[in-house]
Amino acid sequence: MFKSSRYLAVALSAAMVLPAPALADHTLAQQVHALQLQMQHLAKENARERQRIKALERSRQQSELPQVSSPNVVTAEPAVYQSTPSYLDPLPSQNHYVEASAPSTSAAHLIAPPPIAQQTYGKAAPTANAVKAVYQQENALFSKGLTLTPAATYTYGDNRFFTLNGFMALGAIFLGNINVSRQQNSLYEPNLNIAYGASNRLQFDATIPFVYRSSMYSSQGAQTSSAQISERNTHSGSIGDVNFGLYYQLAQHSLGSPATILSAHITAPTGITPYGIKVYQDTANNNLSYVESLPTGQGAWGLQLGATMIKTLDPAVVFGGVNLAYNLPQHYNDISPYVGITQPGTIQPGGSLSFTIGTAFSLNDRMSTSFSFQDSMVQPLRERPDGLPWTNVVGSALNAAVFNIGATYAVSKNLSYQTVLAIGLTQDAPNFQLTFRVPHVVP
Repeated sequence: MFKSSRYLAVALSAAMVLPAPALADHTLAQQVHALQLQMQHLAKENARERQRIKALERSRQQSELPQVSSPNVVTAEPAVYQSTPSYLDPLPSQNHYVEASAPSTSAAHLIAPPPIAQQTYGKAAPTANAVKAVYQQENALFSKGLTLTPAATYTYGDNRFFTLNGFMALGAIFLGNINVSRQQNSLYEPNLNIAYGASNRLQFDATIPFVYRSSMYSSQGAQTSSAQISERNTHSGSIGDVNFGLYYQLAQHSLGSPATILSAHITAPTGITPYGIKVYQDTANNNLSYVESLPTGQGAWGLQLGATMIKTLDPAVVFGGVNLAYNLPQHYNDISPYVGITQPGTIQPGGSLSFTIGTAFSLNDRMSTSFSFQDSMVQPLRERPDGLPWTNVVGSALNAAVFNIGATYAVSKNLSYQTVLAIGLTQDAPNFQLTFRVPHVVP
């Protein structure tokens, strides 16, 4: 009886041990299946995180722009933006992305989403810096609060004139005076632009310039000798024409649509008027004509309306704009340039149409450069002496085209340096113009 019991116990133990290989195979299959589920989950998390990083990068670019989008902005990935700020709110200086932590080896955590940890990353998007530089060139900063922009501009231009005063005899002989003259003009204009951002789309600004002008008049033929040159230097300095107005940015309906900025400005005739300034003849050398004072303003109220569009085409930014200017008629007690003659009358400076096209690039996270072409077509000046009809002043129509090369260096979030060199392309344009500006957002 005892032996039978022992044999039964041994048989039961063997029966329990025999299915062990099959049981091990079943456990291994479960582990493989769990690992496959884990890999699928990690692949989904990886794709989700890539989408989130791309979305945050686009959000960063939008936050770097001096603008906000429309409340009707349609986001590409609604689920991804649940933990990110709205487009209507300013984003923080550093955005965040999420990184999945290592999943637990426990089977109970294979399907549940793994925990996440926030980490900071990156510098400002280069494209956003280029866009900001374009806004600064337009003076449309759209920074809430007060922004002060001291600037200085130097402009140089010269003109040469060849004058024949006489008549042709026998079709080949000229009888009269031949005058070869040159006029060199230098203009120094320090100015201060004061901008106040009422919102992320509306900005008011005013520009107060001080203008110092110097002109050198020279003419060949002093003392009736073609080898001698007579010269005369004239200079004037005073406040220029004060300009004030506003910028307004239209709402964007999608991330890919261009930013559109509208502007309206008024120019007040606070500078020295150019009308009624007398032209004198050099008593020692009657071949030279000159003026004793120079204007620092246009002498009439002016209205300007403009529109600018900015489009991001990574890695470049393209922009274009158009501006219309209209000047109101102004009455003066004297509009005659001749010494000893006083002629009251009304003057209306010619209106103008100008357009600009260009592109900008970021060289790194702080510096960007831009290139643009600008052409201004000015209508002829009109005058009406008292008691006489309106007439156009011959030779007063202009076509001034320039090529601009700009560079912007961001010292900090609130301070940057900007330089623009304009090279004249037509005879009516100055030879060159160099501008240095320092936009500073008051904290």
